Amino acid sequence: MRRSERHLRHLDVILLGLGAIALSGCATLDPWRQMSRAPASPSSAYVGPGAPADEAETASSLLDELKHDSLTLAQCIWLALKRNPRTAGSWQTARAAAARAGQTRSAYFPAVGFVSGASRGDQAELDGKADTGPQNTFDALFGVRWLLFDGGGRDARARGADADLLAANFRHNTVLQDVALAVAEGYYDLLAAQRFRDLAVETVRQREYHVRIADARHKAGLVARSDVLRAETEKADADLALVQAENAVRLARGRLASAIGLRVSEPLEVADIPEDAHRQELEDVEALLDEAARSRPELQAALAQVEAQRAGVKEAEARFWPAVSLGADASWAGRTFFPGQGQWGLGLDLDAALFTGFDRTYQSHRAKADLARAVADRRNVLGGVELEVWTAYWQTIESSQAIEAASRFVASAEESARVAEGEYKNGTGSILGLIDAQTARTAARTRLIRARLDWHTAMARFERAVGRTIAASEVIAKEKVKP
Repeated sequence: MRRSERHLRHLDVILLGLGAIALSGCATLDPWRQMSRAPASPSSAYVGPGAPADEAETASSLLDELKHDSLTLAQCIWLALKRNPRTAGSWQTARAAAARAGQTRSAYFPAVGFVSGASRGDQAELDGKADTGPQNTFDALFGVRWLLFDGGGRDARARGADADLLAANFRHNTVLQDVALAVAEGYYDLLAAQRFRDLAVETVRQREYHVRIADARHKAGLVARSDVLRAETEKADADLALVQAENAVRLARGRLASAIGLRVSEPLEVADIPEDAHRQELEDVEALLDEAARSRPELQAALAQVEAQRAGVKEAEARFWPAVSLGADASWAGRTFFPGQGQWGLGLDLDAALFTGFDRTYQSHRAKADLARAVADRRNVLGGVELEVWTAYWQTIESSQAIEAASRFVASAEESARVAEGEYKNGTGSILGLIDAQTARTAARTRLIRARLDWHTAMARFERAVGRTIAASEVIAKEKVKP
């Protein structure tokens, strides 16, 4: 009866060890909720809560739904945040940082382990006795180790991991804003290419009209054959410009599709924007610099990196302290499957490194140098952000002024072309004057198209420089997507 009870007791120990092994395999658990500190999805940090749960499926359904519709800028950005591989990569980096932060918390808890083994062997008898033959050996060990004190090293590692997670989240935000800006630039480039193509089509029609006028006047004996040839030459030049404009549209559409994360052959159609878009007044540049210092995720990431390096200094200093651990274990060994010989132990372990070849000293020097470098890096990032805001501010103002100047240029060129065409019809003007006036009108319209689209691009870059999210209020296309 005693032997049966002992076997049951050993069986309980083995089952307990197997349970610990099974529990340790639950890789999906997040008992300290560290994974929730990373963004919930690749785009959630940009669009905020309420985004659809199934990212890929919803993005694909939206794209299918809009196959025969025109995408707005907000919808293009929304698709890019979910399909562009850069956003997925930075999101997984943030999740890895959250997992590392969870790993550091394990040092605050005891480590529980179970080891069991079985072997068969033949031992040589050194005292000359007869060999007993092969013997079976079974053993089991259940142990607990708990770190009580390490000079603040685990606290420093936890704070450093938290700072690294914060930096990774901010770097993810930076990627989201960079992707949104790239999409906005591609969107406006495609619109500009389409308008240039429309202008090229109109220019071809005008040149055809001039050829007909010159041919009619030549048949009436009013002008020489050279007028017709000159008009036909200009028509051929317009045809070539139209070919180039149509190809520019194809290239711009491919670049936008690539920025979104689609195949370059995707037949995207984008919604047009009003020519006379509202040009808002910009705030004072000093206020904008302060806003950028508060809002830019690069600066926040650099500040978090400083905190991580400061924790690294604390961790290096903690290595000069001894480590104290509490240990407890119970083991069994014997010749049978349920070993009957057991022993247990309980004690404190002191681990004090007396000399490490100055490794700890140099680690401390390196950690302090890394901290100083992180502080300098943040100052460098701040200087770059201020320059970016300053440049974007004045480029936006320049673009606004360029629209006004180009509008006056177009009005003057339109009137000049109208007068030149009338004079040629009446016989008081030359074909050269008509062609020059038409060329000037085309150039003026080209500048106005470029000025208007440049203003939208400059505004997108300005918002990115200050740290504002581009089309943030419209990124989730609520009329198309139901969360």
